[in-house]
Amino acid sequence: MQSKNISEKLKAIIHNISKLPTLPVIVSQVTDLLYNPKTSVQKLAEVISSDQSLTAAVLKLANSAYYGYPRQISTVKHALVILGYNEIRNITFTVSVLRTFPWRKNSPLFNHRAFWVHCLGAAVAAKMLAKFFRYRISGKVFVAGLIHDIGKIILSQYAKDTLEKIMQEVALQNVSFYQAEKNILGTVTHTDVGSWLAQRWNLPSEIEEAIKFHHSPSRAKINPPLCCIVHLADVLVRLNSIGWSGDEKILSFHPDTRKILQTVRPDFNEFHIKYFKKVLNEEIKKAKPLFDLIDWS
Repeated sequence: MQSKNISEKLKAIIHNISKLPTLPVIVSQVTDLLYNPKTSVQKLAEVISSDQSLTAAVLKLANSAYYGYPRQISTVKHALVILGYNEIRNITFTVSVLRTFPWRKNSPLFNHRAFWVHCLGAAVAAKMLAKFFRYRISGKVFVAGLIHDIGKIILSQYAKDTLEKIMQEVALQNVSFYQAEKNILGTVTHTDVGSWLAQRWNLPSEIEEAIKFHHSPSRAKINPPLCCIVHLADVLVRLNSIGWSGDEKILSFHPDTRKILQTVRPDFNEFHIKYFKKVLNEEIKKAKPLFDLIDWS
């Protein structure tokens, strides 16, 4: 009975859509421009340059070792030409999401900074995996990896009492955050909450699906490979102890994921997991400037 009451209370909180944060205007503007084939580099540069902190982040990252460009990049327009639209989209989205959900005050129960390290790690891992699986729409992979667990942040800000019960369940029963949610809430978990936010933000349906099913990727119908890549990215960052997402458990690689990913890369097998685990550490080191945004945004 208690579980049902908590679940109904949570649904009431989350379904009050007016309380959920909107997607920052700058992201909507940049996204609209990027999906318009007639958009010029000049126009896109003007929109990004209208946001001082975003401009600073773009230039800081463009000039970092992460991208390895040998000459100084001094303008957003130059950065767009050198880095490409996908990378600019990734930077824009990352900065905006971090500003929407700042970590400045960690609670005793939930380490927000470590959480964002986990999420950025998953985004970097997903981008790495996209190259291996020859997944062409890498921008969507990065975004899906970045916000796959965003429902947990919503719980921490809009349902603190419920989050406290979940974290107590994690500690007392020695279970994963996801299992603790199911024990406490029944059918509603952070995956549902995150997918509701993705709807509010009008994100592509395959990103919403990847958020909703990243623990059960075989349930994906719109874009199973994308969902599987996000699932595998989540597994890898946990294997490598990158950040923290609510528990210390190592996720198991979902058995159906290999079959789905073999549809896009037939030679994929379990031995690649060790390879990915090793390569990811190098990718994380190179991506340090991206992780610096957590403290800088």
